[in-house]
Amino acid sequence: LQFPFAHQACLVQNEDVLATFHHHAHAVLVGAATMDWVAWVMLGLFLGILLVTGIFWALARREVWEMRRRAPGIAKEPIPELNLPGQWLAIRSGNVAAVQQALGLANAQSCSWAEGFADMDGQRLFIAPPLQGWILVVGPALPVPEDDIDHCFHFITRLSQQLGHVQYFSRNRALGHHAWVRAHTGRIERAYAWAGETLWNQGALSDEEKTLGMTCWPYGQSIEELDYRKLDRLMENTEKVPRLAAYWSLDPASLATKLPPAMEPGISGETATT
Repeated sequence: LQFPFAHQACLVQNEDVLATFHHHAHAVLVGAATMDWVAWVMLGLFLGILLVTGIFWALARREVWEMRRRAPGIAKEPIPELNLPGQWLAIRSGNVAAVQQALGLANAQSCSWAEGFADMDGQRLFIAPPLQGWILVVGPALPVPEDDIDHCFHFITRLSQQLGHVQYFSRNRALGHHAWVRAHTGRIERAYAWAGETLWNQGALSDEEKTLGMTCWPYGQSIEELDYRKLDRLMENTEKVPRLAAYWSLDPASLATKLPPAMEPGISGETATT
């Protein structure tokens, strides 16, 4: 009579164990599902933060680009080409206003590099913004040695007294005329000018002239007195003027490849006398 009761007690106990097992299994499944849901939420938040950050970054870059594009006086593209002037100055300075005052420039207005280096009529000059520590000045108002060498001398010495280090270059490829001058605080350190004869030869031949193999004849030497075999040296001198300028300061002919994309314009104006 006791066996059935023991068997029934064992069955009841087994049912309790199974119930407990099913309860724990259900709890584990529910916990796992909850962890998956939390992980997906965290991943979604992370991706959302990345998306918002990327949008703000793109908007900021676009705003900076728009500000640069709308900024007044800034070139949008590099200058493709610059005409090599017949005469130019290279002044060791970063003060455009001082150069303008020394040149007596009136009616000044903003002017791009391409326009400033283009052929201009009348008594006009273009003052470029500082580049690598130099200010270039070009224009038809600059003196020409073959027209009046004394005027050219006084112009350069006066300018260097006011501005310090001033260099002057001139060349006429059609006639083979050429000149280069380096002055400091009113003193001519080196000068040479040829226009069918030696108009100016002052100071010792510079190392740069020697390196380039430039020929400088003494005062009184004229083209009629030169051997025909030496005439080629005149044209060689003329062609080497920009290279000498590159040694001493800046070569205007090579600036098109060196100007930064956002280069400020210069100023152009008139001068009654030089």
